[in-house]
Amino acid sequence: MRLYIGKNHDERDASLPVQSIFRLVGRDEDALTYALGLLLARDPALCAELVRLCGVKPTRSFKNDYAVHLQEVTDRSFGRRDVVIEAGKVRIVIEAKIGKAEPTAKQLLKYAKDAAKWKNFTTGMVVSLTQVKLQPAVQEEVVSKLPHKPKVGFKPIQWHEVIDIVLRHEPPDGSQISQYLFDEFVNYIRGNYDMRYYDAEIMIRDVNTINAKFFEEGWMYVTVPVNTMRAPLYFAPHFTGQGSNSGISMIARVAGVRTVKLAETWDTIDPDTKEQRKRWFQGLEMLRRHSEEVGFADEPIQLFFLDEPIKFRSTPLTKKALHEAGITNGNLGMIPKGFSLRFDELMRVS
Repeated sequence: MRLYIGKNHDERDASLPVQSIFRLVGRDEDALTYALGLLLARDPALCAELVRLCGVKPTRSFKNDYAVHLQEVTDRSFGRRDVVIEAGKVRIVIEAKIGKAEPTAKQLLKYAKDAAKWKNFTTGMVVSLTQVKLQPAVQEEVVSKLPHKPKVGFKPIQWHEVIDIVLRHEPPDGSQISQYLFDEFVNYIRGNYDMRYYDAEIMIRDVNTINAKFFEEGWMYVTVPVNTMRAPLYFAPHFTGQGSNSGISMIARVAGVRTVKLAETWDTIDPDTKEQRKRWFQGLEMLRRHSEEVGFADEPIQLFFLDEPIKFRSTPLTKKALHEAGITNGNLGMIPKGFSLRFDELMRVS
């Protein structure tokens, strides 16, 4: 049996059957936050993971008693909040956007300055949830104008980070209905939203011996800024100039991306672990010394902050193997800019 929405029965009609129960809610921005809100309300562990992603340490309340509000309106002058999570003395307001849309600094600051809603909470955070990376100018304006009383923080996150949490999460109750809902959410978000932004599941770049050291010791990859919407979930370096070790043999999760000038002062992304902090600062010191020697400290660079690299092959995957598997077009020179693989493609040649 198949379920259609709006099918006209013309044999030329190319509409597809409904692929997920969440599609019945719609496929706009509100529908997506409704679907996410249901999962958060059903699963305290998932909610705690999202709260952590939002830059807040989950309290015991996230196991015992918390509330998720969707489309909250308390005073029309402060607008409508897409998702609000409250637990004990913690309050998080999430403004969600899809596609190329981004919230304005004025909109985000409006939520932060709603003093009446924050007065009963000791930890407050306004969060932008977008597909595209939030413009640095917007982030800087919000951070610089946040009110001191009540004290509210700001954190930009992206949909691919939320998807990553959902994909890695196992419902603690182990019930079939919980797993069904999680699977339906993944099918829904992939089938009804333009997630080509995340098609670059594994970004692959040529990495010389100098950059290999930044990758292995500093857990980062550095390159010139690329004007692209694609946001990789993982990075796999193609090592060059290393003899029999040349090729793809390691992979690391992308924790965040920054476009910066090393000569300027800026904040690194928030590490999840002490080891990440240690490695990233070590990598930045190495990179700053190298930039002074070579002379690019005043030039913009793009930094990919990575999780711990994992070796997944004893014999490196070569460009020749990628070509023989039909993945590349036969150009065995440099890995082209923008080249990426899906997980299934990487596994096929591994």
